[in-house]
Amino acid sequence: MKKYLYILFISFLFSCEKCEKFERNPNLELLLKDNWNSFFNPVWSPDSENIYYLRAHRDNLPTEASSLGIGGELWKINLKTRKTKFLLKGPFCALAISPDGNLLALSYEIGENEIEWEGGPLILVDTAGNILDTLNTSLSNVTDVKFSKDGSKLYFAGCKAPPGISPGIYTINLDGTEEKLIKETFGCDWIFFYLSKDDSIVFGKGNFNYVKMAEAMIWGDVILGPAELKIKNLLTGEIFIPDADPYGPPKEHSGFESAYWSPDGEKLIISVGEVEGGCLPAQVSYLELWILHKVW
Repeated sequence: MKKYLYILFISFLFSCEKCEKFERNPNLELLLKDNWNSFFNPVWSPDSENIYYLRAHRDNLPTEASSLGIGGELWKINLKTRKTKFLLKGPFCALAISPDGNLLALSYEIGENEIEWEGGPLILVDTAGNILDTLNTSLSNVTDVKFSKDGSKLYFAGCKAPPGISPGIYTINLDGTEEKLIKETFGCDWIFFYLSKDDSIVFGKGNFNYVKMAEAMIWGDVILGPAELKIKNLLTGEIFIPDADPYGPPKEHSGFESAYWSPDGEKLIISVGEVEGGCLPAQVSYLELWILHKVW
């Protein structure tokens, strides 16, 4: 299996069906669970040793405990010792890791909307949590960021721009030079996007009411689902549904926020929460991190 031929996305199911007897996949391992925090946007370090993620405190959120609209702190967990470590306060709404594992890129959330991520400045951080630089970008509210495959630049997106500047997807060197518009958008289209192996933009999805496809998003305290995790082969278009649901049939019990490949392409780190009530609106009190050890 060539892992770069596959992408993750979430498909939303707007119906409720009768539950059948459920047996959790024994290859699913609970990594982090805390009734007072949500864990989301995890990324796997290239050396396979750590997972970096964002954490939102219930008591720091304005109303609903499961709202992630104001973003979260930067944390990491060592996969060998299972020790967690706080790195940077935030709040952040986007997280990416460089191919060599030495840098993190984050979008600092400056909005106070508890329903939607509004984005903010784009910053570079080392893996110890030290801010190295704040990049001067044309977009005032960056909502998503990715490293290029060679690690020399960043791709970033957002829908808010000053007069005369086009919203869309841009690239910029790590030193803040040579910013370039890659795809112009209208309104809040393509505020989240996915890059293939050759850095081409496979797709994005616009508006906060929809899914982030490669890393699906949560919309306030309502998961637009419950959602089902799927994998798509970019060459054949074939769809594969991994057994990644920790709480039951996807139409009933689980709401997925995001997923990220392990470096060997055989595992997934998944942000997912148990749905309360089973039908829309599907409220998830908090998001957990699970590892699917055998995707295929």
